[in-house]
Amino acid sequence: MNEINRTREQLENENAALSRRVCELEREKSLHEQTQKELLRVTRALKALSICNRTLMRAENVSGFLKQICCDIISQREYRLAWIGFAEHDEQKTVRPVAQCGYEEGYLDTVNITWADTERGQGPTGTAIRTGKPVIAKDIPTNQTFAPWRAEAVKRGYASSIALPLISGKRILGSLNIYAAEPDAFDADEVNLLTELGNNVTYGIGALEMRAKREQAEAGLKESLGKLKKALNGTIYALTEILQRRDPYTAGHQERVAELACAIAREMGLSEDRIEGIRMAGLLHDIGKIHVPYEILARPGRISDLETDIIETHARVGYEILKTIEFPWPVLDTILQHQERLDGSGYPAGLSGDRILLEARILAVADVVEAMSSHRPYRPTLGMDMALKEISDYRDIRYDADAVDACLRLFNEKGYRII
Repeated sequence: MNEINRTREQLENENAALSRRVCELEREKSLHEQTQKELLRVTRALKALSICNRTLMRAENVSGFLKQICCDIISQREYRLAWIGFAEHDEQKTVRPVAQCGYEEGYLDTVNITWADTERGQGPTGTAIRTGKPVIAKDIPTNQTFAPWRAEAVKRGYASSIALPLISGKRILGSLNIYAAEPDAFDADEVNLLTELGNNVTYGIGALEMRAKREQAEAGLKESLGKLKKALNGTIYALTEILQRRDPYTAGHQERVAELACAIAREMGLSEDRIEGIRMAGLLHDIGKIHVPYEILARPGRISDLETDIIETHARVGYEILKTIEFPWPVLDTILQHQERLDGSGYPAGLSGDRILLEARILAVADVVEAMSSHRPYRPTLGMDMALKEISDYRDIRYDADAVDACLRLFNEKGYRII
């Protein structure tokens, strides 16, 4: 009998031990499942945060950015709906949905949310905007503040939600709202990560709005510059028209020199903006000849030394005539220096080498080629061959080597012709 009692006691002890072990295993299993669940939530939030950060780097405008952010959040399968609402400052303090993604089925048309301190402003979205803090609805079917929207939310399978305020400085822009299909879906770690996501969304909105304002300002500036350039062009052509009426030879010469100088500059690889300055200078480089008596400009035959001296004042006179105009290029100095030569033999200041602007050196080559190849009242044309020989013979002596080379390529290889 004693032996049987001992066996029974032993079995009871073993059963008790087994029961305790089963309980321990069940607790470990429960803890493991809870840990796995928490890990899954954190991983979900981390993935959403990472994807949204990449979206921010690629975003072009606010509306597209917000739409893509919502879709990035929903790409994590456990989230059912994501939407963003902006806090309007109208009388009703309306929350205006501006982007959404996920299973929605007209839900946002029914919400009629406000951030005012009223019944429809007591839900997660309105409260988050009003307080500037994240608000969680752990169980939508039983959450009293969710009462105005509960039926529509439950119908679509929303069991819990979080509203994250979008805060820019002291101003709350609105709220990022995320819905999940399971209750109590947002733990502390996930909330922290999603709050960081909300902060990044707010930063993205500010950055994109600033970019849009900058682009708008640049567009306005571009339009203003276009109008200014148009007005400047009008002034230039008016001046050349005045000169043409007085001296058709000189005016036509300016236009042809401008075209050739631009072609040379383009052949040399200069930027189009810089070429535009050269074009302006070319159209105006002889404007100072308006100061030279017409009898000298139009007289056939040889010009006296005194008359030559008078003509050679035209570069400085042109500079003086135009000096009150603010050109966005070095037009004035180009006009003043276009008769200077690399060896110092030019006028009006006898500049040499790199002291002469590149624009002026280019204009000098174009000016010589056009002048020598064209007819003048005081002499017949010397011909294009003679003009090209002049710049070739004095390459890197009187005339810039690169400009000469570019000019020779235009005529000898690319078929350029002065019309």
